[in-house]
Amino acid sequence: MIQTNVCSDIVNLYLKKLGGEFKTIRSDDGCFLMTPFYRPDGEGVELEIETMSDGNVLIHDMGDTLGYLFVNGLTLSRPMIDRAKRISMAYGVSVESSTLVIEASPESAGEALHEMIQAVLEVTSLIQRRRPTSTRRLRFEKDVEIFIGKHSGVSYKADYNITGAHENHKFRFYVNSGRNFLVQPISASKESIAHSLAERWAYRFNDVLKESDHYSPIAVVDDGIDTSPSRPIWTPNALAPIQEYAIPWSENDRFAELLTGTSI
Repeated sequence: MIQTNVCSDIVNLYLKKLGGEFKTIRSDDGCFLMTPFYRPDGEGVELEIETMSDGNVLIHDMGDTLGYLFVNGLTLSRPMIDRAKRISMAYGVSVESSTLVIEASPESAGEALHEMIQAVLEVTSLIQRRRPTSTRRLRFEKDVEIFIGKHSGVSYKADYNITGAHENHKFRFYVNSGRNFLVQPISASKESIAHSLAERWAYRFNDVLKESDHYSPIAVVDDGIDTSPSRPIWTPNALAPIQEYAIPWSENDRFAELLTGTSI
């Protein structure tokens, strides 16, 4: 039988490890919080924390959770959105404009953060209801991988880990072509999510370059997911944080030139 003090020790060790794996990135109104929790495909759960004018704390998922479901093939029908809302409400979290949100006083912010993470993970589990053949983001990453293999003429590595100035980062592909490309495909379901993803990837690119200028980051953005003129996703505003690194998939001839070394 495990003694009570041993159980307490194990819990304390777990909490210590868990606490050390939360990482923050400054944002205009607070911070982006990278949690040690992951979605089924290995994508990390990230949140934004903002301080309100009345002193309260606003925690939200930047639209990532429903965006994740959408770009991975789940149709966000009204019944599905209602289901996500019911799940979120059970944790005191609301869904506003496709974003999971919870507001709390500074004293209860820790509990609110826990409830938000629980809601995000449970809503994320709805991905099990998608059609197996409809996984847009995974198809896009595969398209990029096939493109790299076809044009680079050299070996590449998937899920490449690298140390930046402040922390470690993982990029989807590393192409050892003499220029050491770090390639990250990025898909988003709407402009606000695209901009948020761009901010976070810009931080990662810059953190790596602060440590070493040996690498050349490339953000390959999926600008074909919604071609409606009334609902553009990768607008100039969304692209702004990663403008110097971004190559829209619709312009993948530029990507090919980089990979083959024919660009000027």
